[in-house]
Amino acid sequence: MAIKLTAGLQVANKRVIKLLVVEDSPSYLYLIKRVFQERQGDTLWELVIANDGEEAVRTLFEEEDEKVPLPDLILLDWNLPKMSGSEVLRKVKQHSHLRRIPVLIFSTSEAADDIHSAYDDHANGYIVKPGAVDELMAIIETLERFWTAVANLPRVSRPFHRH
Repeated sequence: MAIKLTAGLQVANKRVIKLLVVEDSPSYLYLIKRVFQERQGDTLWELVIANDGEEAVRTLFEEEDEKVPLPDLILLDWNLPKMSGSEVLRKVKQHSHLRRIPVLIFSTSEAADDIHSAYDDHANGYIVKPGAVDELMAIIETLERFWTAVANLPRVSRPFHRH
């Protein structure tokens, strides 16, 4: 489901941020897409979807077309089929280039063990999924403000050697 644009590209005076969303729940994925599509402002979010951990790893590590840009940011569900969010996070953060991409854990779990494990494996943030759309909108707005107005996103590009 990848849309191929160059990360950081300016489109009609909008900054494009490529976000890899790793989410297995179709209903929650629908809400995430809807909230990002409704965003107004100076940022255009290009969403690339992976429905499980294995698909996320393929998207990041095994992409055949070296011209396809890597994501600027990853929103990673913790409880995923096939390969857990924890395993995906470890693979990303152990790679010499991919580790530079910020990974935000987005989970229904509020368990201290999950939160500690995510940060121990170098997650850049841990967000508990909200139950209401207006709360999700507020979180996405805060993420956008932080990652566009406060923080500088690294530019990680292909090709790189797999580690």
